[in-house]
Amino acid sequence: MRSGVLMAFVIVLCGMVVSGCQAVGLAGDRAPEALPLQGVRVAILTGEGFHSTEAMMPLAMLANRGAGVTVVGPATGRITAYNEDVDLLVHRAAADVSADDFDALVLPGGTAPGDIRQNDDVVALAQAIYEAGKPVAAICHGPLVLVSAGVVEGCTMTGISGVADELREAGATYQDEAVVRDGNLVTSRLPNDIPDWLAAFEALLTE
Repeated sequence: MRSGVLMAFVIVLCGMVVSGCQAVGLAGDRAPEALPLQGVRVAILTGEGFHSTEAMMPLAMLANRGAGVTVVGPATGRITAYNEDVDLLVHRAAADVSADDFDALVLPGGTAPGDIRQNDDVVALAQAIYEAGKPVAAICHGPLVLVSAGVVEGCTMTGISGVADELREAGATYQDEAVVRDGNLVTSRLPNDIPDWLAAFEALLTE
């Protein structure tokens, strides 16, 4: 297990307790004014084969800022990263939640997006959150879920180079940049882009 991912895993395990849609983060002892995302409800939509860093770093950042984080997938239970020997618990199935339950959405990469985009409930949830104008952050293969949701036409966005053709075919403008923001959508390409991606997402959430 690489040290960077291990550190993220330790941060999540030691610094956060998740209960339903409520997360208590590393900043739990701070005054409320120091928690810029207190009360913000964020869904991390993923499944088996998620990319460890792309899922766990936003989870840790959001919890640290005071957000309530819920991992959502096709079904509840334990899921495993494709690139590391780590796992996450899916708290809620997509069929059991709605866009009204969340203020924002994160779509990590990995092999998971290619699978969960086949699930109608997952796609419907992503579509509803995006079309409600709520902040959406997607990285690597995560934008594929938005392609299946039919919401990328006319968007300027990025993702791993392997999804560029599919994004263009769906009507998006692809840019090979570390982070691209278009309205309520923030996209990035690779794990190396995560600091820029999370900074842009946090800025969007606090507008």
